[in-house]
Amino acid sequence: MDILNLIFLLTLAVAASRPLANLVPLPLPILQILMGSVLALPPIGMAVELDPEIFMMLFIPPLLFYDGWKIPKKEFTEYGGQIAAMSLLLVLLTVAVVGYVIHWLLPTIPMAASFALAAILSPTDALAVIAIAQGRLPRHMAHQLEGEAMMNDATGLVSFKFAIAAALTGSFSLLSVSGEFLVVALGGLLIGGGLSWLVGKFKQWMTARHLYDPATYVVTILLLPFAAFFLAEHAGMSGILSAVAAGMVQSRVDMLPVKTSTRILNRSLWEMLDFCFNGAVFLLLGLQFPGIVERVWDSGGPHDLGIATLSGYALALMGVLLVIRFAFVYAYHWAEERILRLRGKAAENPPRLLVTALSSVAGVRGAITLAGVLSVPLLIDGAPFPGRDLMIFLAAAVIILSLVIGALGVPYFMRFLSLDDLAQHERELIRARQAATQSALEWLESRAASPADEEAELHRSTAARLIESYRQELQAMALERDERADQARQRHALETELRRQAIAVQRQELYRLRKRRHIDEPMLQTLIRELDYEEAALS
Repeated sequence: MDILNLIFLLTLAVAASRPLANLVPLPLPILQILMGSVLALPPIGMAVELDPEIFMMLFIPPLLFYDGWKIPKKEFTEYGGQIAAMSLLLVLLTVAVVGYVIHWLLPTIPMAASFALAAILSPTDALAVIAIAQGRLPRHMAHQLEGEAMMNDATGLVSFKFAIAAALTGSFSLLSVSGEFLVVALGGLLIGGGLSWLVGKFKQWMTARHLYDPATYVVTILLLPFAAFFLAEHAGMSGILSAVAAGMVQSRVDMLPVKTSTRILNRSLWEMLDFCFNGAVFLLLGLQFPGIVERVWDSGGPHDLGIATLSGYALALMGVLLVIRFAFVYAYHWAEERILRLRGKAAENPPRLLVTALSSVAGVRGAITLAGVLSVPLLIDGAPFPGRDLMIFLAAAVIILSLVIGALGVPYFMRFLSLDDLAQHERELIRARQAATQSALEWLESRAASPADEEAELHRSTAARLIESYRQELQAMALERDERADQARQRHALETELRRQAIAVQRQELYRLRKRRHIDEPMLQTLIRELDYEEAALS
């Protein structure tokens, strides 16, 4: 199929999947896989076979970059011990156990390829879990899942890369691989973080010389994950960890004083790209899935494997993954509780079995697993890569099973879990808003008391109006025990709604002026953009 038609249809299908998901009671990734499968069948018959190297370069860097960008850094440090254990020890344990299980179940898949499949099944998808939970997961668990997903994406993909290299070369040494793993990991982190830091410095240099342009900067950021990945790979380091490090550093740069328009443009663009890339990965799997099933069905192999048998193997692999994750999480919390008691610290007593069960079913596999398994080489020494279709089939089946288990298990276990930390989170937000508003109020009061220019009265009157507005906001953010809080919140909400309606009236007037040719199109766009920013600020 022509590449332009493919891009157009994929983008259209990704856009249509979100509203369709509101009508069909299925997790969005499963729905997108089904949509891709439908598009691959007659009469549409979309057929696509991407070069695995191009697939890896196109999808992996931006997905990992955005993972690094959005991870909460404070919580990442706070839960660093559990995140490190889940993203390193659990991944290595999963690779070792599941790799042997895969080779035992399917001897036609070479040992190295079995470990590669186990490695690519190890990363989890926190966004899918949070979407399933509809934002109601306990905060600490959501942050742990996000941190784990980001780090085990990198660990799993690096392990996958080494296993694929072993399958291609036919040689493997645990000692040499361990040393090389540390070197390429550290090198990738340094290259990605350093490049991202240089981009931030370049932005500061441009800003100081009034050469700064938001559109140019955002385009640079779009290219950054690909540049970090390519440079690291070219240097023989981990492009995967390089993309993650670039995202983490760039998120700090994004917090520096920059134009509001840049942040709005940057975040909106990356949210859209993340949605598009994730959706495209699942759609591409769906497009290839009927052909994969057909080839698996026709080939059968020496053991005469059918789809039912392979589906049973996928269920077995999913069961092994759940058991490993459950045992590891339970052992970690048990050990953590014992260590805290030995140190004489008061350990929290959460329902360990319930938290472990919730964490186990929350280990959903997603886009990174798909992107990785679809990047398995087509050929090895001129012959088809052994077991490639089986690997993709099993990976897709495990992803679908994990999504179904997550969609059923997460809401079920959450019913028995206390969600008091959500209310605490809201109180923390109110306190932070109060502190920021109080700071602005104090600055305005000092400004109104002693203006430093000739237009003193103008400054006083303008500052007085702003002071009153900020005081109303503070009153609206008062604690629940304040009897005036409800009235203040209602007043604040009414004022916000009136401002929105007034902005809508302004837009209508601008459209009327343009229709009557009192203003031209560029002026209309400029004024509409200003109103959009003003309305965005109300939120």
